[in-house]
Amino acid sequence: MRQIEKSIRKWLTDEDMPEAESFYSALTTEGKAFTSEEGQYWDFKDQWPFSLSDEYFAGIARLICAFGNGLGGVIVFGVHDKKRDGGHNKVLINFDKFQQALGQLLGAHPNLVLKNYSSERYGDVNALLVCARQQNVSPYRFAKGIGKHKADTFWVRAGHEVSEATPSHFPILFCRADYEEFEGRSGVEGSLPPSPAVLKRFVGRTEVLDQLFHWLGSSDEPRTYLYGKGGSGKTTIAYEFAKLLKDHGQHLSISGHSIEVVIFLSAKEKELVPATGSVADVVNIDFSSESELLRKILQYGNWTSDLESLATSQLTDLRSQLVQFLDLTSVVLILDDVDTLTTKGIDPGSDFLYRCLCRSKVPSRVIYTLRNSPTQSLTNSIEVPGLQDGEYELFVSECAAQFSVQEPSRAFRDNVLAAVSERRPLVVENIVALARTAGSYDRAVELFHQHAGDSIREYVFLREWEALTGGNLSKLFLAALADFDVPANFADLQTVLQFEPSRVKDAIGMVREMFLQVDEAGQEALFSLAPLTKLFVSSRKRHLEGYSVLRERIRAYKRTVEVSNPRVAAIATQVERLLPKRFPSHPPDRANEAYRIVTDKNLPPLVTENPVFKSTYAYVCVCLARPHLIEAREAFEYALKMRHEPDFRYMNRWFDAERNSGAHDGWTLKIADLVLNGRRYDEQDKVTMICLKATSLYARGKERLPTDTIDGLKDLNDALALHLRAFKLLHVAADYRAERYELFARNTAFQVCQILERSETPWELVDRVKLLGEEREIYLDPVEEPITNSLLIFAKTPYRPEIANRLRNRLRGLSEALSDPDKWLSSSALNRVKEGLAAAEKSLAARRP
Repeated sequence: MRQIEKSIRKWLTDEDMPEAESFYSALTTEGKAFTSEEGQYWDFKDQWPFSLSDEYFAGIARLICAFGNGLGGVIVFGVHDKKRDGGHNKVLINFDKFQQALGQLLGAHPNLVLKNYSSERYGDVNALLVCARQQNVSPYRFAKGIGKHKADTFWVRAGHEVSEATPSHFPILFCRADYEEFEGRSGVEGSLPPSPAVLKRFVGRTEVLDQLFHWLGSSDEPRTYLYGKGGSGKTTIAYEFAKLLKDHGQHLSISGHSIEVVIFLSAKEKELVPATGSVADVVNIDFSSESELLRKILQYGNWTSDLESLATSQLTDLRSQLVQFLDLTSVVLILDDVDTLTTKGIDPGSDFLYRCLCRSKVPSRVIYTLRNSPTQSLTNSIEVPGLQDGEYELFVSECAAQFSVQEPSRAFRDNVLAAVSERRPLVVENIVALARTAGSYDRAVELFHQHAGDSIREYVFLREWEALTGGNLSKLFLAALADFDVPANFADLQTVLQFEPSRVKDAIGMVREMFLQVDEAGQEALFSLAPLTKLFVSSRKRHLEGYSVLRERIRAYKRTVEVSNPRVAAIATQVERLLPKRFPSHPPDRANEAYRIVTDKNLPPLVTENPVFKSTYAYVCVCLARPHLIEAREAFEYALKMRHEPDFRYMNRWFDAERNSGAHDGWTLKIADLVLNGRRYDEQDKVTMICLKATSLYARGKERLPTDTIDGLKDLNDALALHLRAFKLLHVAADYRAERYELFARNTAFQVCQILERSETPWELVDRVKLLGEEREIYLDPVEEPITNSLLIFAKTPYRPEIANRLRNRLRGLSEALSDPDKWLSSSALNRVKEGLAAAEKSLAARRP
């Protein structure tokens, strides 16, 4: 973190402004001017608002909202925009009146600290410290509109700008996530199913999420109800809430207690299938009785690893265990579609669970989603309406992009589609999906009406299924994926299908767009089916010629490692209670106790040679105050050779231990590759490890540069490619860390360019940029400025004629190498690079021998 950021973060932590010397030292340059930069935590304005109701005041209020909705910030008034000196505020400040006007506009009172500074050298200024809002305070927004600024819009600070909050900002807006916490998972323990949403990006619903987080942080009521009509998006919203808590909830608390576990369970038996609208059976139901619910809570809460004992426990014993569990653990439960049971007269144990939550020694919370309004608790419930203005338009646009169809006209969208769908997300998805094969939106609506009551899932997928060519090849390919429990790579599929490589490639090409999920985060692409697609393929595969043989091949091919030894399960449970995976560090005495357990000489080979025990043993070794790295390496490698992939948090802790050892001996890179090529690890795990691998390569490269420039440059170049890949993956996932890795990529590119552009062989920089353009799954936008700066240097540097000629020859063709539009977010950035290339080539050509 830069010094200016460190200083302001300290002021925000103290919730007070410093003395004049520290203030000017942090925000000014060595000359007589304030820094020209504005950043995540600071902004400059020349005047204090004269009017407290005009557009300028609204802009200041919006900036205060953005800072307050994040980690806070400071606004310095009186600084000239160009001269960068102080003394330019001519408005007499009435701070009490300003706060009153702000409170009326926001319906809230941000914590503000105003301090005046005087300096003959830098000029007088007024500094307004905007403290971060408290957890129990809803995000700031305007209660009424002013000019172009709309009411009920959530604002956030993104770099040096203020922008409207999008789902990528939700971790900061709702979970108080720190911009600097970009390495590894920073959330809490939890168990979530695959996402129920069809759209890759979560759209809108900010107001409902705000109500949920406000209830979580400030309500004394341990339960709430999320209710709304079928297809209104209750499950998607509840899942997004759970995911935000699981991934970024380490800063949140319930009545002063940190959240320790997030569990999402569903009683849903029937579902309106996304992109179809038909009713289908849910294959795997989490619970259909009180006993099943309690078992799943205890299982996914990691109360015990002895699942066999849990499965045979009676209701009385399960209730007793749950009481003990909730007395020790702060849990957030999301119980989806619970009225599936209550409408049939089945008691899922809601009253017992409520009593437990009210009486437990540590606070926990439960959310129920249901269709019917909870008449017994209307005051403690949140309604999920149809999509509102703004989010509805964005949702339709996202649907069109997802299904690769043209967006509907505004008239159709706002009238016909809005009326037919009632702005229910699942119905909107279905009609937009129908337009893909119907030829027009009018025809899609007609078909929607004609086939009401039919199986819409089959309607949507069946047409694509029947359109597959090449005999049974592509269908058997999908059937194979449906039978694999984990994502499969090319070699897996070729082995079980026993087709030539070219035919497998043909099958992938035929099914990729409509059916296939491809995880390209690792070195080797992994193929799988989304849950809904898998349901459809599973319903059709038994009718395929050759499937019975394929099924037996897959059964023989599968290899799994399970905790079947009760003693191993018990040891793993003991260790994880002593050393919870969610904690970044552990007290030495607890780590030593865990080490004593796993090194007990009385443990039989049946335990010590179990790969799950080995990974647990290795985890303990890297958690010690002085990690036993040699023992950890041997144990982890043994488990991996036995085809057991340790928990991601184990691997992440191993990575941290190797990195903190200070020896750049390649182990961190090896660990990263093990995760990237693993099958147990999900895409988010792999994206995190790509980020960690990039920073590790960067650190090794910087260390090598003084003594071995060639290897050091290679590391920096590899780090740059990974930074760009991480940037794309994070951007596509709407992850707030994308901005951080854009900065990393740009800074790394500047270093590589600066080393090579003034060397005796500047054409090597052109070669490296060309190779960069050949990388897969990257966005090149972060390297635009470094490349164009180097091209300007090429154009101005008086190279010897032979060097200029060689450099010009290398520049030829580079424009084409960088022209792939899929590798640029901004076409204007690509055009600027092309213009720079043309100018540099022209300048070099003008030099005569």
